Amino acid sequence: MRSKPSKQAANVLLARAKPAAAVSMQTQFELAVSFHSQGRWQDAAVLYDSIIAAQPAHADASHMRGLLDAQLGDQAQAVMRISQAIALNATKSAYFNNRGLAFLAQQNYVEALDDFQQAIALEPDLAQAHCNLGNVLQELIRFEEALICFDRAIELKPDYADAYFNRGNLWGMLKRPEKAIEDFDHALGFSPNDADYKYNKATALLLNGMYEQAWNLHESRWRRISTKHKHRQFDLPQWFGNESIQGKTILIHAEQGLGDTLQFIRYVPMVAALGATVILEVQAPLLSLFEKMQGISVLLKKGDPLPPFDMHCPIMSLPLAFKTTLDTVPACPHFVIPETKTQFWADKLGLKTKPRVGLVWNGGFRPDQPEIWDVNERRNLPLLQLKSLVGIDVEFISLQKGEPAESEFRQAVAAGWDGPLIHDHVHELKDFSDTAALVMNLDLVIAVDTSTAHLAASLGKPVWLLNRHDTCWRWLLERDDSPWYPSIKIYRQASWGDWDSVLQNVRKDLLSFSTKFTI
Repeated sequence: MRSKPSKQAANVLLARAKPAAAVSMQTQFELAVSFHSQGRWQDAAVLYDSIIAAQPAHADASHMRGLLDAQLGDQAQAVMRISQAIALNATKSAYFNNRGLAFLAQQNYVEALDDFQQAIALEPDLAQAHCNLGNVLQELIRFEEALICFDRAIELKPDYADAYFNRGNLWGMLKRPEKAIEDFDHALGFSPNDADYKYNKATALLLNGMYEQAWNLHESRWRRISTKHKHRQFDLPQWFGNESIQGKTILIHAEQGLGDTLQFIRYVPMVAALGATVILEVQAPLLSLFEKMQGISVLLKKGDPLPPFDMHCPIMSLPLAFKTTLDTVPACPHFVIPETKTQFWADKLGLKTKPRVGLVWNGGFRPDQPEIWDVNERRNLPLLQLKSLVGIDVEFISLQKGEPAESEFRQAVAAGWDGPLIHDHVHELKDFSDTAALVMNLDLVIAVDTSTAHLAASLGKPVWLLNRHDTCWRWLLERDDSPWYPSIKIYRQASWGDWDSVLQNVRKDLLSFSTKFTI
C-alpha cells in the first residue's frame, strides 16, 4: 500500500498552496516550498516556522509544515499542524487528504476515513483522495468498497501508477494473483524502475507458481524504501549462478527471518557441490543446528568478522542462481541433531501413552520490522481459540517461543486456563538445535506460519500448517501440500480472519489421528 504522496502528487499539492499574505511573506513561502520540493527539508522547516511565527493565520504554511513533519516520520506532529491549517481554512481538500495520510500512518483508520471522505466531498475528482480512501477501506477489511475506490481513482487519472499498485495489492489479498500481476504491469508501464512495483509483482508471480518469471524480479527487494537499508554492501560481486564457482570461496548470508533461512538453507550443499568453499553467515539461534551440515566450510553468526571470500550471495537469491521452478524445488538438507539432546527430551517427556503434538500459535513480535506487523497479526492464532482442541486424546507440547505469546500463556495458566492441557518446557529451549531435539520426540506439529513450522517440516515431521487467508507466496494457492516440504498439510482460512473453520477441520483430523495412532 502506498499511503504517502507520490512525487507527482506532492508537486500538485505544492502548486495548490497559495497563501494570502504580503509579498515578502509570499516570497518566503515560495522559497520554503522550493526547498521542500528539492529535499532540503531542514531549510524548509526553518522558513515554515518563521512564517508561522510571524503570521499564525498562515494556513498554507501550517499545512506544508505538517506535510513535512509527516515526511520526517512525526505523524502526531503532522496531525497537529494540519489540524491548525484546517481550523484556519476548512475548504481545501489537500488539507484533509494529507491529514488523512498522517492518521493512516498512525493506523487511526476511523479518523483517516473521515478525512478522505471530506477531501472527496470538497473535490470529488481528486484521484489521490479516492486512492487513499481505498487504502483505508482495505485496512478495515471492506474490500469491495476499496476496489470501487481504486477503480474510481484510475478512472479519474488513467496514468495513476500508485492506484494500479494499490489495487494490485488488494487483488493479492483477495488471492487473485493474475489480476494483481496485470495491475502491477500497468503500474510498471508508468514507472518501470519502481522497486516496490517490481517486488510485489514478484510475490504475485511466486504465489501463482510462476517461479521462472519471479526470481529475477525478486532481487528488487534490495531497492525498496522499507528494506534497502538492510542490503549488505560488499566490494566483491554477487553470484547469480551464471559463472563457475569451482575453486572459489563464496559467502552465503542470511537476510530476513529465521524461517526464511531454514527454507533456503537447502541450497547450501548444492553450492558446495559446484566446487565452492562455502562460508555461511546466519542468525545466532541457528548456529548449533547447522554446525555439522554438509557443504559448510565456515559457519559464522551475523556480526562476526568475515574471512576472505571471492563472491557472495544472499540466501534468498539462491533460487535465482539455480533457476528453481515449481518442479525442481530441492529437498531439505539433513540436520545432525546430537543424540544427547534427543535423549534428554525422551527422558524429560517420559513414557509415551498417547500421541505427542507440538503447538505453535503465535509468530512473535518483531519490533525492528514494522513493515510486517500487519502480517504478523493476521498469521497469529489467538490463544483463546486453542480451547476448541479440548477433549482430544493427545499430549500437547508447547513449542511456542517469543514474546508476548510466552507471557500470555503463562498468565493464562496462572489464571486457571481451561483450554487443553499444554506441557510447557520452552524455557529449556536455548536454540534451534534444542527445539529440533524436542520435535524429534513428537509425532505431529500444529503451527501457524513460523520458523518452527519450517524446522519441523525440514526434519520430516508431519506438520499441520494453520494458514492465514492472504497466504504467503511460499504456500501457493488452493492446495493443501507444499513442494517445499512433503510432510506439510495446509489448513487455510475459508474467509478473512476465519480461524474457526480452520480449527474445526484440525479438530476433526486430530480426533482421527489420535484414534488411528498406535504407540
